[in-house]
Amino acid sequence: MIEARSFEEALAEVVRKTEEICAHHPASVFLPVFYRSSPPSIFLSPLRVQVLTRGSAVINEKVNPVDLPARGYSRQRGGKYRLVYEFRPGKRYEVELAGDLWCKELEKDDIKDEVAAFLSSLGVYDVVPLWSLEKVGEKDSIPMRVKRLDPCIELLSYAHAGDAGLDLRSAEDLLLEPGQRAVVSTGFCMALPEGYAAFVQPRSGLAARYGIGIVNSPGLIDCHYRGEVKVILINLGDEPFQVKRGDRIAQMVIQRVEKAYVLEVEELEETERGEGGFGSTGI
Repeated sequence: MIEARSFEEALAEVVRKTEEICAHHPASVFLPVFYRSSPPSIFLSPLRVQVLTRGSAVINEKVNPVDLPARGYSRQRGGKYRLVYEFRPGKRYEVELAGDLWCKELEKDDIKDEVAAFLSSLGVYDVVPLWSLEKVGEKDSIPMRVKRLDPCIELLSYAHAGDAGLDLRSAEDLLLEPGQRAVVSTGFCMALPEGYAAFVQPRSGLAARYGIGIVNSPGLIDCHYRGEVKVILINLGDEPFQVKRGDRIAQMVIQRVEKAYVLEVEELEETERGEGGFGSTGI
């Protein structure tokens, strides 16, 4: 709980706790002073704020309003959402809420202005960890926390609804000569949930037109890796290929991966294929 104090002290405390929480969770949950009568609906992170509303784009409109569109928020999608948050250490709560999800992407330090608006309108009881926020019915959607390393490079995204791969963009300019390979920066690092991994694959258009591939395709990124995501491009074409900052250079597919345990045995069961290896089934 955030104790009663000056506005500036409360503001600094909310920002500090949010930054600490977001080191391990997708976001923090802003709980207003009247949290007991109002479900959690404001989710803070240093580079993004999301707000779930019901029937209005204005929070606390009858007293001290926060007009979300006027503050630069864009409506993402409506529907029913399931959120899991930790009200007290070790005590998780699951809530289902219906409404519209609004989002605002932030630049560095913008979080203070957003917190100040909510603090002035709603007051604050505390900020607590958000474990997950997902739209009911979208079972395959998982939270992927992303940290920008280059603010000028567009974050990874799906080009179209239903796409399997997120587009990755180059964070540097370089010229790839025929036969040359290079480790290319993408300007971000990320954290996947336990049990998931990312697989970096070539873009079919670059491969077909210019012969641009990925040396270790698919490149595997484990959920515990926290370094910058990089792509090992290779030019298998006949002409030099220019990579520019912001170009889409690869795609990344997120998949659930199963854990295996090693069990040593004396013999393995017989199969029709047996020990047939490379080319054993013909061309």
